Amino acid sequence: SQRPLMRRNKLERCQIGLFFCWGVKYGLAEDNTITDILGQGISIGHRDTDNIVRKNTVKNSGQTGILFRPERGASFCGHRNLIEQNTIENSGPIEGVAIDVQGGTEQVTLRKNTIRETREPGQRIGIRLGKETREIAVVENQYSGLMRDFVQV
Repeated sequence: SQRPLMRRNKLERCQIGLFFCWGVKYGLAEDNTITDILGQGISIGHRDTDNIVRKNTVKNSGQTGILFRPERGASFCGHRNLIEQNTIENSGPIEGVAIDVQGGTEQVTLRKNTIRETREPGQRIGIRLGKETREIAVVENQYSGLMRDFVQV
């Protein structure tokens, strides 16, 4: 998919909210409401590059608010994506993560997102960067109610 526009959708009570897959490039996901998802609110991975994910609300995800999948090597990961001004609330089980960047993902910017937990903090993390990630900019995000705001493995 090249240059998809996903705007003002309401996604609720499904397995995965927005699923970027197989080379989604130069897309815009904006002003979407994603609630009560069993797995990931937003999932980005297989060569999904140069996308903007902005001003979305992701609430009550069963596993992760936003996931960058590890894929099968760095060349297959979701590089150069911008994640900004999203609200991510109540992500995952007691050890949940709001934004989880895994694998060899590179050159992603996580900017001005609001990450909050209104349940008890448990072991929940706001943003987690995996050990193979590179050049991930974490800028001006706001956190509340978490055990840890930011973790780099």
